Amino acid sequence: MTLSVEFYQQDIRNNQYTEKILTKSKFQNALAGQKLIQKILIGIFSIVVAAFLSIVMLLAGGILTAIPSNFNISHFNLIEITAIILYSIALIIFVVRSDEVVLSTVILIVIGVVIHICFEAKHKTTGIGFWLLCLGLSITFAWVSATTTALFITISFIYCGVIGEFLAIMGYGLIAEAIIMGVSKILPELKYGDRFIIRIAAIPVILAAALIAQKAIRGSFKLRLIKEVAVFWTSIGGTSFYKADLTDACFDSAHLPHTDFREANLTRTSFEDVTGLEFSRLQGTILENPKVRKLLVKKIGNNEDYTVANFNGANLKKADLTGAILSGITALDTDFSEATLSGACIQEWNINKNTRFTRVKCSHVYLKCTKQGDRIILSERKPDSGEFQDGDFEKWIDKLQETVDVILRDGFNLRAFGISLAKAAQEHEGLDFSRYSIENKGGGIFVGKVGVSPQADKPAIHQTITNYYYNELYIQGEKANILLNPAAEVEIMESNNQNINADGNVDMSSGNNITVGGNVTNSNLTLADANSQVSNSIQQLRDISTDTSGELAKILSTLQKSINDEPALSENQKKEALEAVETIAEEGKKPSGERGNKLCSMALNALKGIASAVTDASKLAEVFKTYLPTLANILGI
Repeated sequence: MTLSVEFYQQDIRNNQYTEKILTKSKFQNALAGQKLIQKILIGIFSIVVAAFLSIVMLLAGGILTAIPSNFNISHFNLIEITAIILYSIALIIFVVRSDEVVLSTVILIVIGVVIHICFEAKHKTTGIGFWLLCLGLSITFAWVSATTTALFITISFIYCGVIGEFLAIMGYGLIAEAIIMGVSKILPELKYGDRFIIRIAAIPVILAAALIAQKAIRGSFKLRLIKEVAVFWTSIGGTSFYKADLTDACFDSAHLPHTDFREANLTRTSFEDVTGLEFSRLQGTILENPKVRKLLVKKIGNNEDYTVANFNGANLKKADLTGAILSGITALDTDFSEATLSGACIQEWNINKNTRFTRVKCSHVYLKCTKQGDRIILSERKPDSGEFQDGDFEKWIDKLQETVDVILRDGFNLRAFGISLAKAAQEHEGLDFSRYSIENKGGGIFVGKVGVSPQADKPAIHQTITNYYYNELYIQGEKANILLNPAAEVEIMESNNQNINADGNVDMSSGNNITVGGNVTNSNLTLADANSQVSNSIQQLRDISTDTSGELAKILSTLQKSINDEPALSENQKKEALEAVETIAEEGKKPSGERGNKLCSMALNALKGIASAVTDASKLAEVFKTYLPTLANILGI
């Protein structure tokens, strides 16, 4: 949709701000993207390319015409009609189940080639093999054409909205007709029946293309590549903030289509009432998630489910998050100032000292939420009775920042750390081991942070955790000597409202949190070893006959495959995630009453943290979002 330039106070179209420092810049009411001449040129080029690619669509129909010619039958014989029907059905199914159609088409072609070469070619006859080959090839050309046509329909929609989409669909039909008429003049021997079959074959291609484009525009995960290519195409030469530092910048009421925000620093950047972001390049930013993007623009998220969403650095000033599910979100450096959080669930959310809660409006929150089908059960209300008064929520959150920090040498063992926390909690009051964090300092040295109350005996808690941790390592055979008195080798650091920042490492600063980004596994363990251990544990879980063992094993196998297939994860991150999966498998083999729930919770938190290392659109993020809540329900945590 074209908007009047005069309406905007700033015209920044085509401006390049790549890698520039633009902290606190004011872009309110700005108009970004491409200028009209660029849109016209790219639009014309798209039409030319689309016209050329229409030939592929006509080839699909042309191959179908080979069936009556080689079978020496008239047009619209049962053999040809059957092929056209199957061809049309395949294209319709392709819109919904593309993978299955592609695989089936390949199988058709292979079978057709084998039958034709082995049986028909020798006798110079045509039969079922040739028929299958023609059908498979025509479907192949058709879905290639449908996909490319969908891309250009999407481009037209991005530029001109519904009108552009309609004109594109009509235009491709007219282009196809024009080519058919041109070919018939060049090749007068092309029969009327052949031309009619080609026209019929073009109709389902255009319809399939229109449906695919619609799904891509609406954000279908399977068709995201089409939209990404279209957005890239329509952003060429547009406004670029690629890798720019936009900390505390303001884009309120701006129009930002065809703009490149990839990998920009958007810490506390304001996007209130912004339009056009859905047609901009947003990879590597929190804007990539449509739900988060909508919240940043509209500031309305009441009763929405944001489980495991990435809110890092989000500007949520005055946002309405009443009753929102914020379970497992990462909200480091997020600004919740003057936001409404009444009734929200903040189970295991990830915050740090830079997360702002100034003048937050909050009567109460919940620390746990459990999904039962379509229902969400909230529990562990805070405060236990009554309501937070003005300023109480901010003070309550501040208290959660108080921790004891222990230095752990020679690598980090998640299982040993969990056991040491559980045992320390039995001996000391004031230890909140639902709040913990781990930071990789390099050289095999890690810092473990554990939440405590202000009245807790921090030196005693530190000593107990360290003793139990190293004793557990000895039991597991990872350390030759028990460190009975670690005071000389480790130090206690009482932190009050402090944040640990690890560059690319594990940062699980204060709050119920865990954010993973580095190596917290046994450095001597290879990725192959880790996979072998996980596979063994899952197989043992399958061998146990319980109500949940089969489902649990299936989910853990899916997680294992997704972790290994994720290109954004380093080898160390994959090993860490696999260690968490193994921990869940080992605990899952136990009866529900004997499981270490806190150990399972730590492993789940570790997996949630891994999600922060990948984009929201990645397959691994989708798998985690789908299965982690189910895992929590199965494990009863």
